[in-house]
Amino acid sequence: MGGPPEGGFEARALDLHGHRVIYRTAGTGPPVVLVHGMVNSSRHWKGVADLLAEDYTVIAPDLLGHGDSAKPEGDYSLGAHAAGIRDLLAALGVDRASMVGHSLGGGVAMQFFYQFPERCERLILISSGGLGREVSL
Repeated sequence: MGGPPEGGFEARALDLHGHRVIYRTAGTGPPVVLVHGMVNSSRHWKGVADLLAEDYTVIAPDLLGHGDSAKPEGDYSLGAHAAGIRDLLAALGVDRASMVGHSLGGGVAMQFFYQFPERCERLILISSGGLGREVSL
């Protein structure tokens, strides 16, 4: 075990394709990306991130249209969100990461794995969206 995370679950900002993207990060070690669900944000992962940060580098973005990230008009498809995560990871110098997705984030994580399998170490789904035709809110 690596001990407690240094600096907590800090919010940072990055400009991607002209849009402000907020992400939170903590810890050091192999990268793990936490993708939140619909009508949520990276803050959703605080408790989990604190524990994971003992052994991993945790990266939790606010998807575009959510949390403190920009809310531009445009494409909010699973594929667009997956590409946004790819671009965030590229900007952070992360080549490959484990993906954890909850609800909508599960659909995004699955799409990330489908589109960019070489960048996905493993895929973990929690009450995932994207597994059928029904949507529950």
